[in-house]
Amino acid sequence: MNKKDWQDGLTIIYPVMLGYIPLGLACGMLLYDSGFTISAILLMSLLVFAGAAQFMTASMILMGASIPTIVLMVFFLNIRHLLMSSSMSKFFKKSSIPFILIYSHTLADEAYAINYNQFKNHEWTEYQALATNILAYLSWVVSTVIGGWIGSNWMFDITVMNYVLIALFIALLINQLVSKLVIIVGLIAGGLSVILMELLHHNIALVIAAILASLFGYWLDKDKDNQKEKVGYNK
Repeated sequence: MNKKDWQDGLTIIYPVMLGYIPLGLACGMLLYDSGFTISAILLMSLLVFAGAAQFMTASMILMGASIPTIVLMVFFLNIRHLLMSSSMSKFFKKSSIPFILIYSHTLADEAYAINYNQFKNHEWTEYQALATNILAYLSWVVSTVIGGWIGSNWMFDITVMNYVLIALFIALLINQLVSKLVIIVGLIAGGLSVILMELLHHNIALVIAAILASLFGYWLDKDKDNQKEKVGYNK
């Protein structure tokens, strides 16, 4: 990757990086309160890199959940990454295995949404996409470690950070309302979330709704691409 790749990545990802700072600080403080050392927070952010899962892990530890239960919940919460990675695979057909491994590890919801939009609607390369991922990744890791350090020295009420997380995702959703497909998938995900929450009375309903809506959106997008290929072939 060259300097321009990093500059292009920073230009497109810096709002997410800024949004990660308060969330990462809150996550680091919460993890410290739940018993993690600062070095453990660093290791977890480097190896897991999943904000929602790290918040959930801290909360489950405070509630006394067992390790197998936490691992299982993290798996189900992050299973959406399989869908995200598969939908991005068409843009990395010529990439090497090490490159794909690094890209996949640093892929998060926000970077996925931005990179997918860039690939679909702009001139965007695999190296610009990787730079975008890594910058967001580093922002999160550094923020959680600083949050852990702050938590080890001062006490803060981090309840307000729940609203910051919601605001971040709303902002990302609005920025991605660029097509009928995205709007349809968003409405389906919202509707399914309400229905499944009423039926299951558990936050896993949100994960299921997101997976089902993503699958439906992927099918619609794939069908649309197939239709375009058929039209081009007939011409």
